[in-house]
Amino acid sequence: MSQPKTGSDSVDWSAVHRSNFESAAFSSTKWIQKGIDLFESAKLLEPRIQELWGYWRSKSEGKSAAHVPDHFLGTYFMLMSFSVESFLKAALIQAGSSQYKRDFKLCVASGMKSGKCFPSELKTHDLYDLADKASLRFEEGEEDLLRRLSRCAEWAGRYPSPLRYEEMSGSKKFSDGEDYSLSWFGGRDVEKLNSFIPLLPQRLGLHTRHWEQEAP
Repeated sequence: MSQPKTGSDSVDWSAVHRSNFESAAFSSTKWIQKGIDLFESAKLLEPRIQELWGYWRSKSEGKSAAHVPDHFLGTYFMLMSFSVESFLKAALIQAGSSQYKRDFKLCVASGMKSGKCFPSELKTHDLYDLADKASLRFEEGEEDLLRRLSRCAEWAGRYPSPLRYEEMSGSKKFSDGEDYSLSWFGGRDVEKLNSFIPLLPQRLGLHTRHWEQEAP
């Protein structure tokens, strides 16, 4: 037996979903909250990361130590990179939300698929490029940190290889014209991230008052 028709049959669900999408995708508040969520999730892995650093430190010093598996390192830095990415994109959206919405609406109205209409600068995982577009003033060592995190976000934190074999080299040309290695993380990086990320929203002019009160 067929179900009785309801008034919902006249609802333009495509328009509803598009409106909900725009409200989420072009809301700096939504991106800020996602950045907080990712940071706090990564923090849960920190004890295991510190345990791993301790194991490697003992081995390098020739000391006996129980083996610690390396399950969480890539995931930890990937989550941290996604947190930074969310805050940087929040800054771009805070500055250009109205324009993003207008361009998206016009593009979709022209018949293009919605994925093609999403702003290209919001698709990237390149944290250095995003930070530059967000007018973040770099402090010493931050370019290196952002570029290493980008590599982890793009593939190293979740896949065994990149899409292009050239990226296996693990090196990148920095803004000073020199090539540096990106394929490493060190014991001080956890400390760096705990200093860098909680202060990043403030440096970008974002509003996270309640979280900032709790952040270290």
